[in-house]
Amino acid sequence: NTPPPKPTRAQLWSLAIGNAVPFIGFGFADNLIMILAGEAIDRQLGAILGLSTLAAAGLGNMLSDVVGIGVGDIIERYSSAILGKRAHAALTIEQMELNICRAVKSWASVLGISIGCLLGMIPLLFIGQRKPLYFT
Repeated sequence: NTPPPKPTRAQLWSLAIGNAVPFIGFGFADNLIMILAGEAIDRQLGAILGLSTLAAAGLGNMLSDVVGIGVGDIIERYSSAILGKRAHAALTIEQMELNICRAVKSWASVLGISIGCLLGMIPLLFIGQRKPLYFT
């Protein structure tokens, strides 16, 4: 058994982008839905049912996760359409099992979901409720 050839820098970049892009979509959709649903639940049902803000956030998170199951497939399809099949096509199965490819895949996923989650927090800029500052 000869070891597989080391992936090139271009192959690793392609792998990283191919893994990061869908996770940007997942993080964005998850946070966006969670924030909007949590806010709506807090405003509409919080007072009626006596829910705390954290309970409303938890329900918003549950709704976001449920919607995410369905949206996940759509995000995968759009990511594949945007990127094509190039993310994994350039690498062999043996190369994908190399530690460097596993690390690139993991770190790209972490970076992608982090960027997506931050972008999904954009509604917070428009939600008018601000807590007062108690220090100067």
